[in-house]
Amino acid sequence: MSGDTTMIPHVYIYSGSDIVGKEAVRQTTLGTVESTAGPCVKELFDSTAESFPDFLQKIITPTLFGDTRIFTINHAEKLAGNDLDSLNRILDDIPDDVYLFIDFAETGKRSAAKSTPAGKIKAKKRAADSPERFVYREFQSPPEYKVGQWLSENVPGLCGRTIDPDAVELLTDLAGRDTATLVSEIRKIDIHLDNGVPIDRQAVETVVGASRQMTAFELAAACASRQPVRVMEVIDSLFSTACSVPMIIGVLYRHYAALLRIRYYGRANPRDAKILTGKGGGNFQAKNEAAFRIGCAAGLLHEGEQRKVYPVIIAPGIVPQAQQFTDEELWRIMGWLLDFDVAIKTGRSTGSRREVELFCYRLLRVSQLAAGAAV
Repeated sequence: MSGDTTMIPHVYIYSGSDIVGKEAVRQTTLGTVESTAGPCVKELFDSTAESFPDFLQKIITPTLFGDTRIFTINHAEKLAGNDLDSLNRILDDIPDDVYLFIDFAETGKRSAAKSTPAGKIKAKKRAADSPERFVYREFQSPPEYKVGQWLSENVPGLCGRTIDPDAVELLTDLAGRDTATLVSEIRKIDIHLDNGVPIDRQAVETVVGASRQMTAFELAAACASRQPVRVMEVIDSLFSTACSVPMIIGVLYRHYAALLRIRYYGRANPRDAKILTGKGGGNFQAKNEAAFRIGCAAGLLHEGEQRKVYPVIIAPGIVPQAQQFTDEELWRIMGWLLDFDVAIKTGRSTGSRREVELFCYRLLRVSQLAAGAAV
């Protein structure tokens, strides 16, 4: 061995369904062990190649050359009861030259309960009683509305640096809320920054913003939120490569039609709209249920898509968007969209970037234009 390994725990027990977060932390920990202990011999349990008792025998058998050895057991929840009992006994006296990674792909809040495989090897108790030897961590896939918190908590383990709150917000806005995609983007940013420098908004804009093309859905949200600067940013991105203007028109039409249906639903069910905007009380579950009903009424969600409530309805603020328009304004916008679509398909319009910019400018000023037409 090389280096002082006395301060590094020897057993790492991971449990939960967040495969991305789990693997990222595992790789970081492996790097720490290898940089401290020197060259290591790695062994992965493969049930198709050897029995579990034979694998355990390798763990407790010392090597002739005093190598540091790293053993990994994936999907330990599939081990038979007698194998778990044997593993539990070996954990009582792990050799000093061994580092052991045990992964339980269990889900739920009771993943360390006594009745579960992780509980049967006393994972949580061992980590609490002997933190210098054992580490136990649960990795649960975050719901959509907690992805930002998940990022803040996991970035230090992913790349040894922190991430600013405004950088978290921008990153999820640009890259979405899929944890695998976010980890990929974090690794790109990590390469770009010097060691130990926190991830800030500028780093996200430089690395992620420069490599990702925005979507027509983002243009629709920016227009409906009446954010002219954001609208121009999205148009810049869309026209940086070939884009389909008829497709953009289709997305815009669907968005504004959904806003109109939300207004109709809100008048018939004012309680749901008030709950979602915070004016009618209601706990977290009540808000989610109200958002799901609104999403279904708007045609944006369907039965069984409750997990999409946050990214589709709550995060973009689609209900407050609907409240910024009148029915007449939304009907007017949809008429403009139909006219623009026909003009492109009949050759009266080329669908150039300039035309899209001017059209979006009309969308942003619909209230003023509607008021002027009424005079």
